[in-house]
Amino acid sequence: MDAAETTRCRELVDQLDGLVPKEGARLRIPADPDGSTTIGTQRGYLRLGIEFLRAGLEPLEPGENAPYLPLSIEYLVTADSETPFDLCEVVDDPDRLPPRVRRLGPFGQLMAALFAVIVLGVAVLGAMAVVSRLFH
Repeated sequence: MDAAETTRCRELVDQLDGLVPKEGARLRIPADPDGSTTIGTQRGYLRLGIEFLRAGLEPLEPGENAPYLPLSIEYLVTADSETPFDLCEVVDDPDRLPPRVRRLGPFGQLMAALFAVIVLGVAVLGAMAVVSRLFH
């Protein structure tokens, strides 16, 4: 984007910023992005979009692995929120993105626990059978 386009976009974001007040804009973002639902007011979602637009137009901050967007949403999120985008890295090559790790849901956790109990039970039975054979 050239300087004129950036200036025009900043003007538009400033207009949006003036149209959507910060008062009443609240979001609760879960600590685990795969966990529960993000909950918020309509104004909260609008403010989040405005803050992303604003951050995308600012100069990038140097980061450890990659530059990142200077996103400021502290006023917007509740105290019990943990935003999954505290540090928004910027990459030029999307193929460089790490694969997303999927966690087990409640059903998957239950099945994994059941499988572990079965494996442990079979191991105990096997050990008992070996001991029984040795002493008979």
